[in-house]
Amino acid sequence: MPTQKGFIDQCEQEPLHLSGAIQPHGALIVSDLQGTVSHVSSNISVWLGVNSQAEQLIGQPLPAFLQEIHNSALSLNEGGRYSGQCSHGKHEFDVVMSHNGQQLLFELYPVEPHADPMPMEGEAQTAAKDRHELAEQCQQLLDTLLAMSGFDRVHYYHFMPEGDGEVTAESCLPEVTGSYLGLRFPASDIPQVARQLYVKNPWRSIPDARAEPIPVTGHVNSPVPNLSWVDLRSVSPVHQEYMANMGVGAAISLPIIQGGELDALISCHSAVPKQLTISQLQAMSALTNAFNLRLRDYRARRRLYVLDGLQRQFDHAKNVLIRHGDLTSAWPELSHWLMETFAVDGVVLEINGDYYQEGVVLSPQGRAVVANAARVETTPVWMSTSLGRDCPDMPLSEIAGVAVAHDMPVANHHRVTLYLCRLEHLYEVTWGGNPDKPVDYRDGSRGIAPRRSFEAWVEQRVGHSRPWSSNTRMYLLKLRSILQQAASLARQAHE
Repeated sequence: MPTQKGFIDQCEQEPLHLSGAIQPHGALIVSDLQGTVSHVSSNISVWLGVNSQAEQLIGQPLPAFLQEIHNSALSLNEGGRYSGQCSHGKHEFDVVMSHNGQQLLFELYPVEPHADPMPMEGEAQTAAKDRHELAEQCQQLLDTLLAMSGFDRVHYYHFMPEGDGEVTAESCLPEVTGSYLGLRFPASDIPQVARQLYVKNPWRSIPDARAEPIPVTGHVNSPVPNLSWVDLRSVSPVHQEYMANMGVGAAISLPIIQGGELDALISCHSAVPKQLTISQLQAMSALTNAFNLRLRDYRARRRLYVLDGLQRQFDHAKNVLIRHGDLTSAWPELSHWLMETFAVDGVVLEINGDYYQEGVVLSPQGRAVVANAARVETTPVWMSTSLGRDCPDMPLSEIAGVAVAHDMPVANHHRVTLYLCRLEHLYEVTWGGNPDKPVDYRDGSRGIAPRRSFEAWVEQRVGHSRPWSSNTRMYLLKLRSILQQAASLARQAHE
């Protein structure tokens, strides 16, 4: 997918956490760790119902109504969060306090009575036994979040290994037309700088996508506060335009975190502005976290199952090596096993500068380019599904994808590297709109704008191999261990 690099660079360089502004559905007070106010949002006077200017609070102790919540800061570390309620005169607030490492940030939200009770969460679910049951639980979660939020559409946006996202489940109100189910979106739609913020926060709420930001003020020349853990943080203008182009008036995003990384987002969309209370957001987050734990348990059990099968499968390779007593002698039999096990079109084994190959493989020039790319990796396994994209100096080749296990620790050999090769695989990808970003010449400058259409757009994908499975890296790491064990056993058997 020919994403324009300039747009990705432009998005990645935007300091989202240092926007110096918040959304207008709340107010913000920032203090040092001792409780002296350093920054306030310019709407704070209106929210507190006082006549004094916002700037007059700067340099003063925290307002008395926040003191009790401030006392809870003693138990917080960087990234910690505490939620509570307080009142000031006739005003009642939900307060979310967070710790950015140097400051405490107090988000104030109005407490509004709700006539309609919150939907019940339902019975606790057990971990899914198989993929089908996991998909059912995911769909049930989306249906429940749709009812709880009162939004128009909720979808499960799963991140793929190459960074793109795909909508794998969706729940909509009956009157909502169109569907994003099965559509893929380019990695640049949610740049890494934004993904890192999703990992740090239990939700991201944007009640009004068109709202003007409220500036956060402090003493002259005082640094802008780090708003990484502040949900009130203002919305990037690029993202505002993106939402407008999608016809989204309000949005809530709930992260699915696996292994400390953003694995998926649950996105709730409303065509009109809509604000939920902190208690509603907490309830939605709790359901999402419960599913997240079940997903983790399912994947852990699946991993154990794969490892168990892997051990039995690799026992054959170990026996082949032991029987032959040497890696080079075992190669004719081992190469066919490798091609079948990894579903590849060719394999190359490099031993101390000598090459043994089977099937359709890289040319020596292509192998050298791939070897250079693999050496940059800090891990012993390097994989690509598009050598033309990942290796700019790659010569013309019918091989489009490679997985490399380099510098394998096999006894009596100084250097052993395995190349698994896959031919080009032509297929179609259905994107949510043309993934190429349009050029924008507004304000007399040349930039990149969010695309304006999200109609299904089919790409005839060339220059790619079939994707490597999520287990390929684990298989190759296991193979490294097996080869080392087998070589040692073979040497002992022939001594």
